[in-house]
Amino acid sequence: DWGLSNRWKVVFLGGVAVGSSFLIFARLGATFTPEADPGQFQVAYKAQPGISLERSQEIARQLIQEIRGNPYVAYTYSTIGGNGAQPINEGTIFIRLKERSVRPHFLRIKAELRERLKRFRSLRTSVENAGQGFEAKPIQMSFRGSDLAVMDPISERLMEEARQVRGAADVDTSQEIPRPELRVSMDRKAAGDLGLDLGTVASTVRGLVAGEVVSQFEDPDGDSYDVRLLVEPSQRAQGTDLRELDLPARGGRALVPLSQVAHIEPGTAPSKIRRRDLMREIRISANTEGRSLGEVINDIKTRAATVSLSPGYRVDYTGTSEDMVESFGYVGQSLALAVVFIYAILASQFRSFLQPLAIMLSLPLSLFGVAGMLYLAKDTLNIMSLIGLILLMGLVTKNAILLIDFTNNQREAGFSRREALLVAARVRLRPILMTTLAMIFGMLPLAFEWGAGAEFRAPMARGVIGGLITSTLLTLVVVPVVYTFLDDLGSHFVRWWKKGTPAHAPAGQQIPTVVE
Repeated sequence: DWGLSNRWKVVFLGGVAVGSSFLIFARLGATFTPEADPGQFQVAYKAQPGISLERSQEIARQLIQEIRGNPYVAYTYSTIGGNGAQPINEGTIFIRLKERSVRPHFLRIKAELRERLKRFRSLRTSVENAGQGFEAKPIQMSFRGSDLAVMDPISERLMEEARQVRGAADVDTSQEIPRPELRVSMDRKAAGDLGLDLGTVASTVRGLVAGEVVSQFEDPDGDSYDVRLLVEPSQRAQGTDLRELDLPARGGRALVPLSQVAHIEPGTAPSKIRRRDLMREIRISANTEGRSLGEVINDIKTRAATVSLSPGYRVDYTGTSEDMVESFGYVGQSLALAVVFIYAILASQFRSFLQPLAIMLSLPLSLFGVAGMLYLAKDTLNIMSLIGLILLMGLVTKNAILLIDFTNNQREAGFSRREALLVAARVRLRPILMTTLAMIFGMLPLAFEWGAGAEFRAPMARGVIGGLITSTLLTLVVVPVVYTFLDDLGSHFVRWWKKGTPAHAPAGQQIPTVVE
């Protein structure tokens, strides 16, 4: 009754609620998926290239000792050179945590471990989700160009800018430290005089150092093993030992040392060369800590824009941040289609183009509850909370439908508009509260994160609960007021239409045209 007597105040109140919801959304931050607590993660490390397996094992032991100093770690499992493409100077340490009831959230444990690993200054370490790897970090900067010599200093500048952003952790690059190598430069004239060619020299040196399979050995169990022939380890421990390797010269009739036909010099070579879109690529990656992905990536883009790039060089952002932007765009399209379909159904059911607008006002009124509940729960705007927002589009309109439909029935029964609205508000209050409370209590187990995997789906439930609460409270006051405005607008339009429509005239009599 007060709302119908103070219509403009109610409209102002609804406008403030809708406007403030967008301000709250801007403060939430955005991530692709909620950060659940799986109870496990891993530490990846990279040491200097060219180290021995024994040295890599010693590094892994030191890291494990540091990791197990945390009382919440149940056990660890380390892997060195996990596949054929991974060298022995790289490894991962899988960490399993104790039960969730006896420890804090794993994000806090990861943050503490990052601080403790900073003392290993000669290592490149990364605290990441289990099975994540370099390519799966949420922030990926693809820096592309044609000349690696030009790209290296620029990539270092980009990495430094990324490190300055609060919330960016484990900033790393795909550029590996150059691997040491020995370059054998042939003296082609001397080799030709001795009957040696480049292919013979290369195959002989490779066979002596790396070995060649010359036979197979079968044990009593029937298992076969390759027999590899190569020189003694003491004769290939240093680069100078290669000078003394004998080569078959003059058709195998004589042996000459390698130093007689070649020069051996130390050098370095890239460990890995990346390409994308037919261009050289340096990939810079990072994890997030303490801030949402959207906030961190926006700050990185702002700082990276200050780095001047030469023509032909560019920086693109891929990874989870790209997936997040793409998925949010699809969610926006889904929301738009949901609104269109809801309006089409309501317009056909109520046989009116204006009354569905009053009912659909419940949609923006629910945003204040969604934003407020996510903010209070310290959630972010992610794919699950957006799914909850889409779900709300089909739930919150039922309150206004009950209210407006009963109002129309009362007006057809002879009640005035104000009396019909007051009766509808009283009569429909109980079913509105019953259905709303049923949905809210049904979502409570997810909202309170009860059950396995509930952390991942909790933002969806919290958003739905907040939207239902504010939409129900505001719908009972705002929707009847907006209904009166739209009804006045419809009546005004009908009077205007009838005023400009000519009346029927007798046959044969011309009706003058009225122009307004």
